[in-house]
Amino acid sequence: MDTKNIGLRNIEVADTKISYIDGQKGKLIYRGYDILDLTKNSNFEETCYLLLHDELPTMDEYVDFKTELVDVRIIPKQMQINMGNWRNDADPMDVLQAFVAAFGGYYDEEFSTKEASYSRAMNLIAKVPTIVSSWHRIRNNKKIIQPDSNLSHAANFLYMLNGEKPEPEIEKIFDICLILHADHTLNASTFAARQVASTR
Repeated sequence: MDTKNIGLRNIEVADTKISYIDGQKGKLIYRGYDILDLTKNSNFEETCYLLLHDELPTMDEYVDFKTELVDVRIIPKQMQINMGNWRNDADPMDVLQAFVAAFGGYYDEEFSTKEASYSRAMNLIAKVPTIVSSWHRIRNNKKIIQPDSNLSHAANFLYMLNGEKPEPEIEKIFDICLILHADHTLNASTFAARQVASTR
């Protein structure tokens, strides 16, 4: 008897060592670390390092990584100007998609090297909060707030969004949210992106 697999059900499309979800046991694992341990003992930047490098950073590596992220938070001025041309009621996800795609015009390198892919990953991690917060403020007729290099990733995003530096407990809650959503194995959108990128 033939078995019919609808869509990608029961079809293995890739192996990953980055993260693992066990829905039955309520477990989410990043590079061998339980998500509960990461939310208690780590932060978003350190978790990003873990996901990108397959290990937690030393203190020096952590400082360098944070500095690298901070250095690329700002988006080109022309992109912020272009946001002003969108309708205020445009869907935020459409705006994010358009401006992430527009970054392709600002890079010279291809995806052909690991270094180039890493550079783009760092730029996206750093710049997406700037895009989202800039659009939020523009559509609400507020002045864009530039990134603050003295703030963590989570605190900086909330600051750019609301115009106020968050209280430590609010920063921690949002930081945990970022850790929890940093990677979720090969979901539908990730699969679609990989398919498109592989045909380029």
